Amino acid sequence: MENTKHTVKKKFFAAANSYNGFISFFDKVFNSKDFARIYVLKGGPGTGKSSFMKKASEYFGVKNYKIEEIYCSSDPNSLDGVIIKKGEKSVAFLDGTAPHERDAIIPGAIDEIINLGDGWDDRFLIAKRDEILSVTEEKSKSYKTAYEYLKTAGRADKFIYNIYKQGFNKSELKNKAEKLFDKIDEKSKGETITRLLSSFGKYGSYKLDTLESLDTKLIFVGGFESLQTLLLDCCYELLKEKKANIIHLLCPLDPSHTDAIYLPDHRLAIVRGEGDINADNYSSLSPIDLERIRMASKIKNDALEEAKRWFAIASDLHFRLEEIYGNAMDFDKNNRLFETKIREIEIILEKV
Repeated sequence: MENTKHTVKKKFFAAANSYNGFISFFDKVFNSKDFARIYVLKGGPGTGKSSFMKKASEYFGVKNYKIEEIYCSSDPNSLDGVIIKKGEKSVAFLDGTAPHERDAIIPGAIDEIINLGDGWDDRFLIAKRDEILSVTEEKSKSYKTAYEYLKTAGRADKFIYNIYKQGFNKSELKNKAEKLFDKIDEKSKGETITRLLSSFGKYGSYKLDTLESLDTKLIFVGGFESLQTLLLDCCYELLKEKKANIIHLLCPLDPSHTDAIYLPDHRLAIVRGEGDINADNYSSLSPIDLERIRMASKIKNDALEEAKRWFAIASDLHFRLEEIYGNAMDFDKNNRLFETKIREIEIILEKV
């Protein structure tokens, strides 16, 4: 009897709407040399790229393959990629369209382009040409506006961070980090994998529940955001020195900093949240500094709210494009293509 128990899926982001614009880590997550096969999905909005990947994740998840889902940073209800693994072999699907555009890097031998747009009715889309152009232009303007507000928020955030950095006790903070991980003495390869657990977009800040679903022991770092960052960065540097195997979870708004750290060998993670450690205990600031932070925080929060609003507007326009393209699609053709690729993957992963 077939085992229908679903595997526990790892869920991450591999791109971010940051203070410096859109940033992608697809080159790290989907490095061709790490895969037996990569299927790069092309096609306009609404051609079924995310649905294609969700179906693949569901199919192989039921069969207890190891699954990692990569979610869209602008819409966490949508997939940008899925990795399917059995033993040492991995196969991936990924969205190869902008803003994380990807072509076949090792064509034929590893990478294969799948154009889901082959299933659309050109005549229908030509008739909708003017509407498509108008909505696409408005969507682009909305994203640009959102990124301008993120840039403003980023300047305020950097100002706040630098004030806290000058006032925190680095030696005490380092001692605390060393006590947290004093029992971790690794003899591993010291491998670091880059992922994101959080995103910023139309819902504002959004966090996946990946660590909780993996039955992870969580160490929570509370206090002001910049001080949390200082402590988490300190922990990351220490764990790198110990050559631990790390999943380094980056801050979406500023990927130069740490959002969380996951130690898969120990099922242990250190994350943001009230509870175990108060990072404020490692800082000493004057009343003037606190007032400077208060005013800058207001500017930052207001700018983030506007960025969120404009990402939501861009998302609504994107859904309109999906509706147009979706109405032009022959999804039966793509369903037949899906069945063909599923059989291919089974042969690749089961081959000894």
